[in-house]
Amino acid sequence: MSGSKQEEPRAGYSIRVASRMTTLSADTLRMWERRYGFPKPGRRGSQIRVYSDADVERLTLVARALKQGFRAGEVIHHSLDELRTLLINATQRSPFQPTSPTVDALLEAVTKDDTVGLRNGLRQAVATLGPRRFITEVAGPLIQQAGDAWCDGRLEVRQEHYLSAAISTQLRSLLNAYEADTEGPVVVLATLSEERHGLGLDMAALYLAVAGFAPRMLGVDVPPAQIVDAARALRARVVGLSISRGSDAELTSERVRWLLRELPSTVELWLGGQGAPAPRPPNPRIFSVLGWADVDRELARIRGLPAASPSAK
Repeated sequence: MSGSKQEEPRAGYSIRVASRMTTLSADTLRMWERRYGFPKPGRRGSQIRVYSDADVERLTLVARALKQGFRAGEVIHHSLDELRTLLINATQRSPFQPTSPTVDALLEAVTKDDTVGLRNGLRQAVATLGPRRFITEVAGPLIQQAGDAWCDGRLEVRQEHYLSAAISTQLRSLLNAYEADTEGPVVVLATLSEERHGLGLDMAALYLAVAGFAPRMLGVDVPPAQIVDAARALRARVVGLSISRGSDAELTSERVRWLLRELPSTVELWLGGQGAPAPRPPNPRIFSVLGWADVDRELARIRGLPAASPSAK
């Protein structure tokens, strides 16, 4: 085993998470490690296997090859490019090709009250895309389109509520698989008092956990004093607030200023959501995270990796 890759594999996935992402059982991953020498996970401490993004990508392609009828011994040592070529050729010979349902198809299932189709479609999207792409390519856009459809009268309140519950259930199920294995910087997530939209928090928590951070959900409608107490008790590195478009801008800005005074000086505030105010004057502890690219940038900054300047300083 190579030294550097095995000694500090923090930005990786446990065997349970890798199993969920690749659809391969943990027993299969262990058996292949012994029999074929792949995957070769790193180790956290001395025992816990940690799989890299490259491991997961390659294993996912291997799993797809198995579904096409190949045996593990035939494909396990192929490179990513070789596996992609193999699958392209196999797909051209077979009418079956696993794909993620489109956002339009999922929204149509909601409008037709096809609850089974919606749940199955969300699960298929996760299995096909993985958690990060599920968030950025399916869950986020679907929530946005559902909101627009509700405003236009194309979606009933009950349908919008059911969609929100179905997405939240899927996100929290995935989060349960990640939270136990995250030991990175703590990020406390909440909405302020009278803010009751929590799907943004669910997506942010899973996104952070996949990146190796430790999200701690306080949920919605949290008094600012309780946010401060939680940040102190949990030794948070960041407090992340989701702020909806309908929030009172002046009151929100006042609460943000209060939080900044009361939080320990080492704690940053990340403001996300359509109602997130721009800090005036700019403050070096407040960062606007209005998209996933912003989140990636700030995560890289905290890890000490090269990154662009924060959007709000």
